[in-house]
Amino acid sequence: MTPLDRTRTGTESSATRSYPWLPVLTTLATLATVLVLALTGNGTAAAAVAAAGATAGGVQVTVHVRR
Repeated sequence: MTPLDRTRTGTESSATRSYPWLPVLTTLATLATVLVLALTGNGTAAAAVAAAGATAGGVQVTVHVRR
């Protein structure tokens, strides 16, 4: 009889390990885009990208205090 437990064994995939960095990379890409648009004189487009980035979410910082 085959087992019903389909829990994966072994190490995590690379996609699972890189997921925590996804919001950070998205935020950095948004900031870089806003900076480039602002420096090239596209203030309206920069404001639109900044608003879309703020609506999409922000960076969550968690601090663990060890004593």
